[in-house]
Amino acid sequence: MELERIDDTTGEPPAELAAYFQGEARIQRLPDPFPDGPAVFAVHFRAGSRTRPHRHRDGQLLHVTAGRGIVGGESGRQVVAAGDVVATMPGEWHWHGAAPDAPMTHVTVQSSASGGIDWDVEERDWAEGYGDAPPS
Repeated sequence: MELERIDDTTGEPPAELAAYFQGEARIQRLPDPFPDGPAVFAVHFRAGSRTRPHRHRDGQLLHVTAGRGIVGGESGRQVVAAGDVVATMPGEWHWHGAAPDAPMTHVTVQSSASGGIDWDVEERDWAEGYGDAPPS
């Protein structure tokens, strides 16, 4: 058994993924008991930091553990906070990150079995009005 504490002072900036993030985010690797299964890690977003729009070929599960964030998808933007769980279905266009004025941490569970993430997608309204996101 391994025990790990989610700690927003740990983790590394995702150097190989820097082009796919706006602002500062760090990835904290978590113990992963699934050698052939999904990857499990925490992502710590500074206030105003977020991913660029993308699609996960096998879907993604996010569990917000701290702070306040925003997820954007086909149906618009949604404010999320600690305790919220977001499931994006395979191939679903979305983005996620901290609110413009607050940090946010989420635990991610995602598969890379079928090639992982498609970053070459439309931005749509991603860049518009982010600072005007709805308050919690």
